[in-house]
Amino acid sequence: MNLTDLKYVIEIDKCGSISLAAKKLYVAQSNLSRAVKELEQEFDIVIFKRTPKGVITTREGQRFLRHAKEIQYQINILTNQYSDVNDRGVSLKISVPRASYISEVFTNCLNTLIKEENMRIHYCETNSSRTIQNVLDYHYDIGIIRYNVMHEGYYLSLFKLKDLAYRLILEFDYLLLTSKNSIIADKYIRADADLEGCIEVVHGDERLPSGDYIDLTENDREERYQKKVIYVYERGSQFEILSSVPNTYMWVSPVPEETLEKYGLVQMRCGAYAKYMKDVLIFKENHVPKKYEKLLIDMLREKTREFGCYL
Repeated sequence: MNLTDLKYVIEIDKCGSISLAAKKLYVAQSNLSRAVKELEQEFDIVIFKRTPKGVITTREGQRFLRHAKEIQYQINILTNQYSDVNDRGVSLKISVPRASYISEVFTNCLNTLIKEENMRIHYCETNSSRTIQNVLDYHYDIGIIRYNVMHEGYYLSLFKLKDLAYRLILEFDYLLLTSKNSIIADKYIRADADLEGCIEVVHGDERLPSGDYIDLTENDREERYQKKVIYVYERGSQFEILSSVPNTYMWVSPVPEETLEKYGLVQMRCGAYAKYMKDVLIFKENHVPKKYEKLLIDMLREKTREFGCYL
């Protein structure tokens, strides 16, 4: 037995398929089959039952994998402890929603790291589905996902199924963001009729990990029945649109004052009409935080306190 073989069987169990695990690990399928066979012979057990659709982990295989994952977890702890002592650079991969307050914290964090000799940082702004995939399959250290509380049961079940740990970052009512010159800038928004004649700006790829679009399904009571909608796929363009295209608006998390002033925007509370949202930190259950990751989270905690919320 070696650590590579344990890594192989853990990935096979996660994928439910030897061929799929081989693709994700970028190794030959025969190497994974050999590793499984040797482990099964060494411990005199059957780890996986082969089926036409892939593999199913046996009961004794599940017991074996619990131990394998614990070994992998302890190795990760050992590696991270010594890398913190000896590493002379920064390595961090984080996947987040398109949120201005998170971007501001990330930028401030970068300013504390610029003197490091080496730096490799990946910062991906995307939807919740892609963030979960990044953490599970693409070795991102942490992710932050956003969901409406009406979908919370779905996400909590998914976290349990995928062995993801989570922590609440921010819970908030969506704010309505619009130009200071908009016809609704000083209006009391409490119903769809109050937004008549306006154009909604929406992130076009917001969807559940199942693939269902959360704002576009026919029977979803979240849906806003606006006649005019602009779909965007990155955060920068939304501010240009809101400040330049008359009577556009967007539902957002709290936006820093500097951004509001830069683009001539206002953010408005809309009471019960607004969706109630949560931003949640996710990471693999066996994940050991890096020191720079901890720094970023601490800075994020301080920022959320400005909103009267918490991490």
